[in-house]
Amino acid sequence: MMLSDDARVIAAIEKQAAKGASVEAVLASLRAGLSLDAFGLLMIGLPRKDLPALSKLLPRMAADETQRNFTGDAGVPLLVQTVSFVRALAYNYAALRNRSLSGARILDYGCGYGRITRMMYYYADPAKIWPVDPWDLAIDLCRDSGLLGNLAQSDYLPQSLPAPEGGIDVMFAFSVFTHTSRSATDAALAAMRKHIADDGLLAITIRSPEYWSADPQYAANAAQLTKQHAKDGFAFVAHPRNTVEGEATYGDTSMTLEFLAANYPDWKVVGTDWAMTDVYQRYVFLQPA
Repeated sequence: MMLSDDARVIAAIEKQAAKGASVEAVLASLRAGLSLDAFGLLMIGLPRKDLPALSKLLPRMAADETQRNFTGDAGVPLLVQTVSFVRALAYNYAALRNRSLSGARILDYGCGYGRITRMMYYYADPAKIWPVDPWDLAIDLCRDSGLLGNLAQSDYLPQSLPAPEGGIDVMFAFSVFTHTSRSATDAALAAMRKHIADDGLLAITIRSPEYWSADPQYAANAAQLTKQHAKDGFAFVAHPRNTVEGEATYGDTSMTLEFLAANYPDWKVVGTDWAMTDVYQRYVFLQPA
């Protein structure tokens, strides 16, 4: 539901866009006039027949089927989860780095169809945002929707990323390391380290061991996977997908904070967070060590 005050703000900015305002000017007006939630409602509702200028300027939202295929949910319920993470990212960046997310150089690792990238426009212009993903289908979906930013395809086992080295202030990988094999996790974290600024912050999500008992597909071996999580700090079950360099790199993964600290000395865990919108994912914040 869009409040009438927000609708009036959007109608005024539609007129601004119709007169030829740049996307940067339009985004500045949206930031000034809307809350994060209202901005998100606008973004997930595009294109709209009553907003032809904004619909032309800003990216179209992916179809509900696409959203569910990537995340298991769609529409407003998914937006609630997205906004929860984005608020946590903005709050923890300010708390841990003593500055606002506004105007930061941002990299979305594993951007999918651009769900969270769209919300980053609330903080930064597209020229300062790097959405990357190794899956060509994801990149195609982003391009077809008109996603804004420095969109690029990365490797599944990256040695580097299509972004400035040492130039990214904020990186995030939402629901990425909850799915990657050990080698894919190693490669991604090593590559991301090359591109983050010395005073930057990386936000990732990891799964708790309770996930294995909660997911019906693992009912038969949940106890074994939980035990592996406790013993090794890392548990992974591959999905039947194409392999990368002979290895299945995608599946379901759980991981401990202790595992992160022990195996990735180039990163330092500086904070954690959690939200009731996704109880089995923990937000972890890392800085370059």
